[in-house]
Amino acid sequence: MDVVEAIVGDHVRFEQLLRALRVRDVDLDAVRERRAALRAELAHLLIGHAIAEESEVYPKLRELAGGGAHVEHGADEHVEGHRRLLALLDVGDVLSPAFDRAVGKLANSLAHHVDEEERTLLNDARLHLGGAAREALGAAWLAERDRLIATGCGSRAAVAALVPDAPSGVPAQRRSADAPLRGPA
Repeated sequence: MDVVEAIVGDHVRFEQLLRALRVRDVDLDAVRERRAALRAELAHLLIGHAIAEESEVYPKLRELAGGGAHVEHGADEHVEGHRRLLALLDVGDVLSPAFDRAVGKLANSLAHHVDEEERTLLNDARLHLGGAAREALGAAWLAERDRLIATGCGSRAAVAALVPDAPSGVPAQRRSADAPLRGPA
């Protein structure tokens, strides 16, 4: 699959998952279960997507005209997305207003990143890479993304490892987003 189409396909899935995380229902147990599953799916997909981009796609795009600055900016935005995802993973009660706020903050961060990436890096790939190169890059990216997802790359510990100065370890009690992050004692 063409790397641009594959990446944009994930971007669409991110939006679908974020939208689904906002759905409420009268059956709170069903909402709780659904939100927990959707959050896990989003975490694995988001982390697998970003790491595979940085290892498989970004090096090639760095070589293109003007791609270096865009690639570095994209990688910085991945870290910000990881930070927002970690905050979402740390909200214990998926029915709380804190969860809704964390989803909103992650959605805003992702929307900004996706917009910029599609207008810059992915357009650079369309303009400067031939069809065969985009197909080969797409196959490599998908294989790496899927390998990472299979390893559980979206676990709380894995996400925390990607965030500089993140609180280490799983909190003794998952905190509410209203509570401050715990620093060193």
